[in-house]
Formats: sequence, structure tokens, C-alpha cells
Amino acid sequence: YSISKTSFLKFDQCANAFFLYKNFPYLKDKLGVDKQLTFKRGHQVGFFAQQLFPGGRDVSKETKNAAEALELTASLIQNQAPVIYEATFVHNGVLIMVDILQREGATYTAYEIKSSIRVSETYIKDACLQYYVLKNTLPGFVDLFLVTLNGDYVLTEEEVDPKKLFKKRSVKQKAESNAEFFETQIQNAHLVLEQNAIPNIAIGKHCFRPYQCDFFGSCWKDIVNDKSIFNLPLVDKERLFEWYNGGVRNIEQLTNEQLEKETLIRIREAFVDNTPIVHTEKIKAFLNQIKSPVAAMDMEIWNPAIPQLRGTKPFEQIPFLVCFYDGNRHQHYFTENRTEELNQFGQQLIELATGYTTLLVYDKTMEVGVIDHLMRNYPELRPALEKVKKKLVDVFDVFLGLMYYHPGFKTNFSLKAASQYLLPEIAYPKINSGLEAMNYFDQFRTTEDLFEKETLKQDLILYCQTDVEATFKLVEFLKTLIN
Repeated sequence: YSISKTSFLKFDQCANAFFLYKNFPYLKDKLGVDKQLTFKRGHQVGFFAQQLFPGGRDVSKETKNAAEALELTASLIQNQAPVIYEATFVHNGVLIMVDILQREGATYTAYEIKSSIRVSETYIKDACLQYYVLKNTLPGFVDLFLVTLNGDYVLTEEEVDPKKLFKKRSVKQKAESNAEFFETQIQNAHLVLEQNAIPNIAIGKHCFRPYQCDFFGSCWKDIVNDKSIFNLPLVDKERLFEWYNGGVRNIEQLTNEQLEKETLIRIREAFVDNTPIVHTEKIKAFLNQIKSPVAAMDMEIWNPAIPQLRGTKPFEQIPFLVCFYDGNRHQHYFTENRTEELNQFGQQLIELATGYTTLLVYDKTMEVGVIDHLMRNYPELRPALEKVKKKLVDVFDVFLGLMYYHPGFKTNFSLKAASQYLLPEIAYPKINSGLEAMNYFDQFRTTEDLFEKETLKQDLILYCQTDVEATFKLVEFLKTLIN
């Protein structure tokens, strides 16, 4: 075989990425921690989904060699194995490994597992490609189902019910109506390999759709500099590539007519002069919302794909840590979430917030979501939680609203981007993202080593405390602009 499912999807996005993946895989961008954790979650959900059809033989655990996997799959099918995991097939030079293959009588049904609630176009193409290969290699094959998590499932028992956790949809109609598309695309992919030359594909919107390409760094390394038009915020990709294809490379080349909006014209000037935008009056109006006593607040959440606690759904946001910082002292509440502890979390949140008139947060979306969830679940806490919610003042508004904008932010308005340029004293320790924090919490809940458990807990608290310090000090920085 010369094309895997992964490489086919790369070809569908960009022939250049496909060629590099097949011939120069070492040029791939380094896999980020967040993406690694997403892959890890996918494996966990895929393994759990095997409970839908238990007792199967797992080809991937018995061999990592493609030829051996094909041979073992053929043997299992000949011996009428009722369930096979990672069954391996090849057709027209395309190799696939089916998550679950089930035999009923003389027929076979395949299942492709995804660790998501939503069905994307990429998922459908992935499943349709497998359908195409199976249709042409497996006698008795009748259908392939795309299996996703059921967003409406609520854990009510001690154990998760796999049949209720997952929902499935057939891709048969879609696959059969698009069989010619797959034939053509596979033929074109083989042709690229036969020509043995890097395709001349210019950068474009395809570099970001459906995902940012794994070879982004290689293709874009000589294109983006500090003043590249692709560092301009608040402009959609379509417009950026219009300018780029028209010969515009740097922000300073853009005319007032092209930018149109006064905001973008000011951003261009900020890049040219390497000076920040400061809307003094708007910042002053923002600061006037803040009433003492004041503290910064941040929460960390856990959203397991497979529900772990009664009353929760897949990917439900479950808070496990809240931190406060008032410029002098830190306070926090941490819960292991072993049982139903959300009521206690709500009570502690109310108690810690009681002494403050204003609570500074950075992008309040998650905090508001958690508070709303607590109010729905515990009506008795609603009045007090409403008061907490009204105390929230979102520092993110200053930066997203361009009351203050530093060219160093480029298109990134996150707390970490803002603190990197404005607060040199702020340094994040081991954990650098919310997804990493969730992974640390997962490890905290599963480890039996008490020393490791305490270390993980302290790392999580330190990460959350760094966030609240950064939020608080950003407001102090804004005050200096006014004074």
C-alpha cells in the first residue's frame, strides 16, 4: 500500500502536505502538548467504545506490521471471528484499520469511533474512505457507522452505559454517492507520488482547513515576518489572501482604502511605529467599573469525554479549583470530584467571593458557564451565586475591544499573550494551558502515589494562582496608563 487513511486526508487538504508527509515526515511541525492530549483522549474513547461489542480480537495489539495485520485480519475473517478491533484492509493502494468490525451471520458491519459530540465533514470523509475500501475487499460488508458521543447522555448509575453513551449514523448513502470522488482522489494521490516532485501549491485558506497543516512551519517559514499581513487581527482569512495574492506582504503596504475601518488603520500605524494603541478614555471608563475591595478570580475545569460523575454529560465543564488574589494574599478551594461535590464547590465559591465588591476575570465565558450550571443544579444557591456573577468584570474586554493593543500580540489576545508583553515578572510554571491542567487533574485522580498526588495538586494551584496574579496585575498596568 502507499496511502493510509491519514495521508489520504492530508492529500484532500493539500497535495503538498501529502507529498511531504510521505517523503519528508521529519519536516512536520512539532506536535504541541494540547494536540497530544487530544489524541490521547481519542484513544481512550476508542478503547472504551470496544465495550459496545466486547470480546473482540485486537489486531493492533498483536502486530504493528501492516503485512502481518492484513494476514491476521484475513485469518480472523476466514475463521468467522464475531468481532475484530483494528481490522486491516487494502484496496487500490489504500490501507485502512477499522475501529470495530462486527460479523452477524454472513454479513459485516463496521464502526468508526470519534471522541466528539459533533460530526464534522472530515469525520464523514474518513468514514466514507473506509466504506470504499471495505466495499471493494470484504464480501458480505453491508454498512459502516460513524459513532460519536451522545451529548444528551447523563450518567445516572455507577457505571457508564456504552450503548447510551454513543450514537451512530450510517455513511452508506453518502459513501456510495461519492464513490467516484474517492476513485479520482486516490488516483490523483498516486500520481503525485509517481511524479516524485513537491507539488507547486501556493499557500491559501486550505492551510487552515479543516485543521492547521502539520507542515505549516515549512511552507510558511519565509512568508511571515513580524509585520506580515497575517499578523493583522480582526481580518478574515479570505480578505488576507486577497491582499496576499494581490502582492501585499507586509502590513505597512496596506492603504487606508484597503483597510477601510479606522480601527485597522490604527493597528497598521501601531505595527509601523512599533507602539501600542491606547484609548485612554475607554480604559478609564473600564476602570471605573471596578469597585473596592477587589480580587482577581480564576477557575480550572475538568471536562472528561466519558462522564465520571453522576448527573454529568460528556464534556460537561466540572470545576475543581477556584483561586482568588487581591494583591496581598492568595485564597483557593480545591476539590477532587470523587462524588457529588459541586454543591460544596458552589458554597465555597460564594464564601470566598463574599468579601469583594469586584471580581476581575479574564474571558468570563467559562466562569459564567460554571456559575449558571451551579444555579441550575442547586436552586437554593441561586441568589448568592447571582451576586457573585454580578461582581465579574472581564479584563479581556480591554484587549479584545482594542482599548489597548500591543503589536506584539499580533492576533493573540489571550491572558498569556498579554502578560508576556506587559508583565515580565509573570512566569508560568509547568502547566501552560487549560487542557494541560485537565490532564494533570486526570493524573491526580488516577494516581495512588500520595507524593505524586500532592505534587500534581500543588502544580495545579500554582498555575491557577499565576493566572489570577496576571489578571490582577494587568489592571494595575492599565491604571498606570491613566495616571
